[in-house]
Amino acid sequence: MTGRRVVVLGGSGALGARAATAIAARGHEVVRVSRSTGVNAVTGAGLSQALAGAHTVVDCLNVTTLRRRRAVDFFTVTARNVADAARASGVEHVACLSIVNVTEPALRKALGYYAGKAAQDDVYRGRLLEEPGRVGFTSLRSTQWFEFADQLLHQLRVANLAVVPVMRVRPVSADAVAEALADVVDEGPAERARTVDVAGPDVLDTGTMARRLAERRGTPAVATVPMPNRALRAGALLPPPTARFDSRTFDEWLAAPHS
Repeated sequence: MTGRRVVVLGGSGALGARAATAIAARGHEVVRVSRSTGVNAVTGAGLSQALAGAHTVVDCLNVTTLRRRRAVDFFTVTARNVADAARASGVEHVACLSIVNVTEPALRKALGYYAGKAAQDDVYRGRLLEEPGRVGFTSLRSTQWFEFADQLLHQLRVANLAVVPVMRVRPVSADAVAEALADVVDEGPAERARTVDVAGPDVLDTGTMARRLAERRGTPAVATVPMPNRALRAGALLPPPTARFDSRTFDEWLAAPHS
């Protein structure tokens, strides 16, 4: 397969950097784009120039917030700007990193961040698939990465106690998600918009994940509480059976030096 010019938005981020490396390893020409390279997806500054000559755009943009309005505003504006620039530049395929089940009504109502990612998906499907200048779209949706355990230990702290809400998840290696994005680039666009789900091998609860990581590090202590949202308690974050399941386990990630 002839290598393609691939622009990775958020190419310096935790997943974007991994994705860029994985895609480059497949023989593609990768352009890592972020605000540090002079491209601002919120204002649109530099987008058209960055996307010129690209076959594929991979959106790994992110904003750290749980606030609904901020998340929805960020992901709506950036998706609109990227979609419009992609159409104008003749891009053939946009792939966007997202979350398993995020457009399901129960999940998009659960937390502000999920509402933002759902809005992002809506914008891409609405703008990229318009004629003329139609652009293929893939939503690459993953379950929570293994690193989510570290977030759980820091989100809510009372003295030296980490308070963790319990949810059922099927966590996945971030490297596996990056490789799945590389697969999507290799496969190219489908005739219609498509969704690809990626997950790990085991169903765990977030309390167990946090405790195992805390035990490995020696601190902090972990207290679990029921998740207030019924949908999240009931498994709304679990992937569909059609997902691509990676074999790397949470225990293997825990045993690695980085954890």
